Amino acid sequence: MSSHDSSIRSLWAAVIVLGALIAAMLSTAALWTVGAPAYTSLGAGGATFIGVATLGFTLRKFLTE
Repeated sequence: MSSHDSSIRSLWAAVIVLGALIAAMLSTAALWTVGAPAYTSLGAGGATFIGVATLGFTLRKFLTE
């Protein structure tokens, strides 16, 4: 099976986005628990999501090519 199959790519995309979403939620919850303001907690969660998703897609591309 080719690594360029669209079903495999969409499966990897779903796994990476789900992992980034979980990391973002954990980051938001950690900051909220220690008493950070809501805008700080949500901003850190968004930044974590962008960072983890970008890293995941880049690593997948690096490892498959």
